[in-house]
Amino acid sequence: MGVIASILFLLYNKSMTKNELITGIKGAIFDLDGTLVDSLDIWGEIDVDFFKDNNLGEVPSDYQIAISHMSFLEMAFYTQKRYNLKQSGEEIARIWTQMAEYGYAHKIKAKKGAEEILSFLKSQNISISLATTNKAVLYVPCLKNNGLYSYFDHIMNVNDINSSKSEPKIYLELAKLMNTRPEETLVFEDILKALKVAKKAAFRTVAVYDSHSDKDREEILKTSDMALDDFTSLF
Repeated sequence: MGVIASILFLLYNKSMTKNELITGIKGAIFDLDGTLVDSLDIWGEIDVDFFKDNNLGEVPSDYQIAISHMSFLEMAFYTQKRYNLKQSGEEIARIWTQMAEYGYAHKIKAKKGAEEILSFLKSQNISISLATTNKAVLYVPCLKNNGLYSYFDHIMNVNDINSSKSEPKIYLELAKLMNTRPEETLVFEDILKALKVAKKAAFRTVAVYDSHSDKDREEILKTSDMALDDFTSLF
């Protein structure tokens, strides 16, 4: 964890309580990777192995930035086009999925306080949804292994609605399912692009600290309505 970024988050959020968080709130939408679970290292390992297997050298720093808000298939097609690979986008997505399945089912752990915040929201009759770029074959075993799956009333993958987190469609669709308006719905995300998109659509945004977004920390703090160093700070 970046020390300066962590201090900024703590200062920004020093007076917020769990009850203040839910004032006027009827629904909550959570991102998975980097928000509820510490999974981004797994994808970094997959990128390194995939680049090595395809003789592409080291993973360039701008690659992760470019794909951060894309859907799973968009990432695969972008990679295929950028590096002119012989595999199709669908084939690349299948390869990545196979590489990730074991890690999501057995290795990835929930962030501190993740179950506590979901349990608290549920106890307050707040509807809970998951908005993810991942496939069910990855997110279902990951959520179940961490005891989080049963808390969600709705789960949606951006690919299911032909979208990505570069537009607010997934948040708006989940709000409809929860029968909540954007202004009474929290969106928990760790990536700047997603937070900007949700906030522009009038959702109340909560930034969750993840070290992979250190470079955007100051702008994330300016963009978000609230920020959490981790979920335990609420309890």
